[in-house]
Amino acid sequence: MKRNIRLFFILGMCSLALTSCAKKEVKEAEDTVDTTEQVALDDVEVEDYTVLKYNELEVLAYEGDTDAMVMLGRMLEYGADDVKQSFTEAISWYQMASDSGNIDGTCALGYFYLTGTGVDKNLEKATELFDAAIEGGAVNGYVGKARVLLAQRDAAEEENEAEALASDKKDTDSSEDKNDKEDNKDTKDTISDEDKAIYDLFYKAQIAGDVDGSYYLGYAYENGIGTVVDYKKAFDYYSRAAKSTSTDLADQYAKNKANVAIGLLYIKGNGVEEDSEQAISFFEAASTAGYAKGSYYLGQIYENGVGVDRDYEKAMEYYLLAADLDYAPALNQIGYMYYNGYGVDVDFASAVYYQKLAALQGYAIAQVNLGFLYENGYGVERNLETALSYYEMAADSGYEGAMEAVVRVKAQINEEM
Repeated sequence: MKRNIRLFFILGMCSLALTSCAKKEVKEAEDTVDTTEQVALDDVEVEDYTVLKYNELEVLAYEGDTDAMVMLGRMLEYGADDVKQSFTEAISWYQMASDSGNIDGTCALGYFYLTGTGVDKNLEKATELFDAAIEGGAVNGYVGKARVLLAQRDAAEEENEAEALASDKKDTDSSEDKNDKEDNKDTKDTISDEDKAIYDLFYKAQIAGDVDGSYYLGYAYENGIGTVVDYKKAFDYYSRAAKSTSTDLADQYAKNKANVAIGLLYIKGNGVEEDSEQAISFFEAASTAGYAKGSYYLGQIYENGVGVDRDYEKAMEYYLLAADLDYAPALNQIGYMYYNGYGVDVDFASAVYYQKLAALQGYAIAQVNLGFLYENGYGVERNLETALSYYEMAADSGYEGAMEAVVRVKAQINEEM
């Protein structure tokens, strides 16, 4: 009996020991699982940042992931899903990425200084950033640097035109001046070194597989920048950009630009047979992707009946889509539709409202239209001083006919004094 008691006691102890061991093993297993999961989170390598949500990217970014910082910048720059567009926040993330040595962040910053979006326009700063990006291996930096050169060239041309108008020597040219102008006509079609440099940079980006590079090389061929105008080649390079399968938001933007450019080639019959149906399909591709210009041009097609029956209501639908993205030409056009009662009841107050939204963006046509509305008291109380200020804004940007309006309104003000 004592032996049996001893046996039960030993078995009981073993049972307790086994239970204790089992609990210890479970605890160790739990600890192991927790540790393994934590390590997996810390060491994970993200293959595609575009599939991550904003808050997931934030976690990675605050842990020092510069690619996540750039992706956050992209989402804020272009607006994505539930992410509201914010240039200020986008610049902040790009700056953080750039400061940490990410060349894509550096390149993205360059575009903000190039366009003056969210920061003061500074072409020297943009050039500095693009040069750094190129040195670091960012091929899109070539596009940025080329666009800086293009902006400088255009600014110089505008300045020369302004000086020519100010000099007012049209009827007093000396024979020597006339000879100089004739010489200029002979050399007008030659390719300048500056334009050739712009073309070469676009080409470098394109040959390296940059989607934006393909678009801008098409732009160079369409506009004869550094090469002769060749619409077929323009169509070819635009098509390469439009067919890109890249999911990068910046590349999506380039694709949308290319779709609109192709649509316009079909409208004009440049490099392809004129075909409004094809144009509509390319505009729709851009519009569906949320690109304002695609929606705007669809509005133009239906407003003017280009290859389709004129449909003001449908035109207004597309203009409103573009207006939701604050696209100034669409805002202006909506105001025009309300003023004329196209597809809507005549509503001068709404015309003024939409024209103001466009004018605030510096859109000269809207500024002239607002001047007209204030000059004549449509939708607002007649106010010649306000009309004059809007006309002067448009005139300062070089809008043709605005200066005539300035002179006319000044005369009216003097008469009524």
